[in-house]
Amino acid sequence: MYMCEFRRRDPLQNVMIEEFLKRGGEILAGFKGAICVRDVKSGVICLSAEDFGDGKRALEACGDYDLLLLSQPLMLGYVREKYSLVCNHPCFQAVYTKKTPPRMRGCLHIAVPDDDELAIITATYRFADPEGLKRAQREGKIFAAHAEGKFCGYIGEHDEGSMGMLEVFEPFRGRGYAAEMESFMINRKLAQGCTPYCHIIYDNAASYNLQLKLGLQFAAEHIFWTHKREDA
Repeated sequence: MYMCEFRRRDPLQNVMIEEFLKRGGEILAGFKGAICVRDVKSGVICLSAEDFGDGKRALEACGDYDLLLLSQPLMLGYVREKYSLVCNHPCFQAVYTKKTPPRMRGCLHIAVPDDDELAIITATYRFADPEGLKRAQREGKIFAAHAEGKFCGYIGEHDEGSMGMLEVFEPFRGRGYAAEMESFMINRKLAQGCTPYCHIIYDNAASYNLQLKLGLQFAAEHIFWTHKREDA
């Protein structure tokens, strides 16, 4: 019961914990002030902690880490020292909290990309993982957008459930297509019974402003994708 009270006190900060559990995630450790959950599909481990001592106990109960998602900055220094984990890109966390989906203009045709389009996505996506993108194509979790028959951008869902990979190609920017594509993803996530959320790298002002435009709410603190140092 106390773990439920802890994680639900701040639903914006803890949306990943709740969504992981909704997807069948495994609670690896739980205390009054911390919970550690593994996502069943992606294998991503997420720690949420409001008490340093409980956060430390939760981490130590779960072993070593190559990748760890922190819901708050509290344990960042500890995982850096203890597990040699670093974070290059702190992120804002934005959550769509409304029950009604955003209205769409119907200006785009959005569908799973074909192989030629996937090759373009792989070549242009900043954090491209060819295997992961191919898997997303097979599972229907990445989408190509077309305006008047022309491939104009893409959006998708990451393995752990967050919305992302949003890109509008240069000739098509400034027409509201990014908002249309994200609205499509929000509608899709809501239809699946999920809470739509996304992570925005701290210096990406365009994406931050897009979330504001679409009415997403921001968690008070950054979240951190931490990973092993290259020299570790």
